[in-house]
Amino acid sequence: MATIDRNKTILVVEEDQLISFLLEYLLCREGYRVISITPAQHEYYFARIELPPHLIIMGDKLSDVDNNRLISGIRNSQTWREVPIILLTQYHEKHSIERALDSGADDILMQPFHQRALMAQIEHHIVNF
Repeated sequence: MATIDRNKTILVVEEDQLISFLLEYLLCREGYRVISITPAQHEYYFARIELPPHLIIMGDKLSDVDNNRLISGIRNSQTWREVPIILLTQYHEKHSIERALDSGADDILMQPFHQRALMAQIEHHIVNF
């Protein structure tokens, strides 16, 4: 298990409660502070929080258009624009992946994902953030 600064915060934006719970469990076990919200709560959360998280993990339960709008909104925010975004997706369609990356997602992780692959991406982005 990697030694991680316990002050590192990850925001999980996920509609599926089971996936959200699983991510929170895995990340907390690795020493991260996790804040879980649904996509419907994102505007409220972004407007009220001054200090952005170290990384955002987003699910893909929303349509491509909604996900891309959410990612673009983060990238257009002065405070949040540099926060790395990892999109968890069940879709293996090239155009969906390209649109997410074009909107500003830093990485895509296909579901079902392996815990080690998730942790490797998180550590890569947090170290470089």
